[in-house]
Amino acid sequence: MSKLVDDWVYGGFLAALMLAISSIGLARYLPLPLLLVFLMMPAYMLHQAEEHFGNRLRDFLDREIGGGRSVLTNFDIFVVNVPGVWALFAFSMALAAAVDIGFGLVPAYAALLNVPAHVAPAIKMRRSNPGLVTAVLLLLPLSVWLIAAVSLKGVAWYWHVLALAVAIGAHGLILWHAARRLSPG
Repeated sequence: MSKLVDDWVYGGFLAALMLAISSIGLARYLPLPLLLVFLMMPAYMLHQAEEHFGNRLRDFLDREIGGGRSVLTNFDIFVVNVPGVWALFAFSMALAAAVDIGFGLVPAYAALLNVPAHVAPAIKMRRSNPGLVTAVLLLLPLSVWLIAAVSLKGVAWYWHVLALAVAIGAHGLILWHAARRLSPG
C-alpha cells in the first residue's frame, strides 16, 4: 500500500495519456459537453503530474507554507488526488452521462478553483510553483469551455451553485486539514 500511496502519480500520468488518446475515438460519439467532462480527467491527471512528480508540491508547501514542517503527508496527498479528485471526476462523468449533464459542472468548477490556488502564489512570490503551467494552460481553458458548453445546453442555474458548492467544500476540507496539521496544539 505504501508504494501505491507514494507513486500513484506516475500511473496517473500514464492513464492520462491513455484517456486522452481514447477521447479521440469518443469525440465522434459523445456530445461536446460530455466529451469535455470526460477530458477533465486526463487534463487534471496531467496537472497532478506537474504538481507531484518528485513530490514537488509537497516539498513546496512544506518549505513555503509550513516553514519546514509537513503541511500534507504523502497519504494526505494520495487521498486528496485519487479517491478525492479521480473518484469525484469519475462519478461526475457517469452521472452527467446517465442522469443530467449538470453533474459535469462539478469537475469544471473543481478544476477552475484550483487555478487561483496556483496563480495567486505565483504573483505574490513572483515565481512559478508546481502545477502553475497546467493550471493556466489546461485547467483554465477546459473548465471555462466546459461551463460554457453545459450552460448552452440550458442547464438549470442550481447545477452551477451545486457544483461550485462541492468544489468549494472539497478545497475547504484540504485547507482545513492542512491548517489543523500546522496548528501548534
